[in-house]
Amino acid sequence: MAPGPPHSWLFGHIKVFAQVAASMPPNTHPQLLYTEIVHLYNLEEIFYLDLWPIGPGMVVITDPKLMGNSSLPKPLPIRPLTAVFMKPMLGEGTMAATNGALWRKIATAVSPAFSMGHVLGMTSIMVDECLLFQEKLDELAVTGDVFSMEELIARLAFGIVSIVTLGEPQHSQAVGSQILKDLRDLVNLAGGETNPLIAYNPMVQIPRRWKRHRIVSRLDSSLRQKVNECVERIVQEGDVPSRQNPRSIMDLLIREHAEAMLEERKGGVYGRLELSSSEEEMIFSNLKTMLLGGHSTSTSTLCFLFMLVSKAPDVVEKMHQEHIEQLGASPTVTLLDNPSMFRRLPYTEAVIKESPRLYPLGSDPKQAPPGTTITTHDGRRLPNANGLIMTASTHTIHYDANIYPDRTSFRPERWLDPEKAPTGPGYFRAFGGDGRTCPGQNMGMNILKIVMVITMGKYTFECAGLTPNKEPRTKHTNFDLVFGGIAFQQLGLDGRPRDGMMMTVRKKA
Repeated sequence: MAPGPPHSWLFGHIKVFAQVAASMPPNTHPQLLYTEIVHLYNLEEIFYLDLWPIGPGMVVITDPKLMGNSSLPKPLPIRPLTAVFMKPMLGEGTMAATNGALWRKIATAVSPAFSMGHVLGMTSIMVDECLLFQEKLDELAVTGDVFSMEELIARLAFGIVSIVTLGEPQHSQAVGSQILKDLRDLVNLAGGETNPLIAYNPMVQIPRRWKRHRIVSRLDSSLRQKVNECVERIVQEGDVPSRQNPRSIMDLLIREHAEAMLEERKGGVYGRLELSSSEEEMIFSNLKTMLLGGHSTSTSTLCFLFMLVSKAPDVVEKMHQEHIEQLGASPTVTLLDNPSMFRRLPYTEAVIKESPRLYPLGSDPKQAPPGTTITTHDGRRLPNANGLIMTASTHTIHYDANIYPDRTSFRPERWLDPEKAPTGPGYFRAFGGDGRTCPGQNMGMNILKIVMVITMGKYTFECAGLTPNKEPRTKHTNFDLVFGGIAFQQLGLDGRPRDGMMMTVRKKA
């Protein structure tokens, strides 16, 4: 018998899934449901979910060591339906939904923009955007107004990511960015697509699809202008964009076309500057992927980090002391003079890692080839038949007490002792795993660090309107005893903060 929660011949696991979902706030990210099922039914290693007809069948892996099975290809391919889901928003060819040679080609093309050397060279950009963020916090501290931390950080993160991606500032914090607004609207539209009452209701879908179409058309028009300007600049300069010191991700994505075009011009062939429709769609798709994924991941992680430290003054004080000891009285000046000092903040890094441990953004749904089997630790060979989705549930692994003792505690110290830290293969999966990791993790970590550096010594944050539960709603966590409903991640394109993460801020004396 396949491992899993109680199964009904009529309803499969739909009733169990619905009951677990009902124990949490609406539109909770499915990864929390997988974790709760594991804790409710004492499941180990791996389990199956039969959600037909409202959803695909799934194999959920909860022991990262199983991903090392020799029968599994590395990396496991992303399931085809992911591309179908993302196409209306991102178009075709996004590296988030491609496999094989195309995925490797795109990943290789953009990798120079995310090297540690290049990321450290972006420190001045990060500092400039963080100072604008600090100005806004100063204003909010004076007024005492409740604000959306998600919205505020999205503008900060996009300010950095847009320069890395497009090579020019979009002024998202100073005057606002239409591109950012459009991307956030796409995230909001994506949030309801897993709800059958929305996904299968034509009266709801028709206006949603029309709105999405208008947003994507506007985005593509903006990107087309920027790509054409980039191509014209390259032609005027007469040089292929550098891979060693790239101006932007856009330059890297256009590089192959630019190289061929300049080679033709050397031979006296002066063709059109525009890209072909297939080249254009691939470039647009990956620019949108970088802009959307790059800012939304940092935004969600920072929101949960601020939520957690708002109830952990001892953690805040330890971070602040580390910043003084390592960076001095003017930390941003120190980082500008010597960006390698980012590496001298072990406690801050431990605090940052603890946030996506407790609030990982999600797990990519994969699909193993037909006939694949998974061998459990006791020797059982379990099939992955009929195109079942396979996912190594990051959230569930991060809440495994065998890997993370006192799993529901916000305890950064767990990362500081190399002998005790959970360093097994695939144990910490905040940036992905199994052969496909987030290309922007170096940049993401430095953004998180510098935000902590400029805020922890100056401000005190509080979550607004908390309604803590008297009893925990679930078995896998008790954070709702402190934070109420916002303890449960909401489904967007990833595990995003609930209701905008509303907060207040005040300056420290």
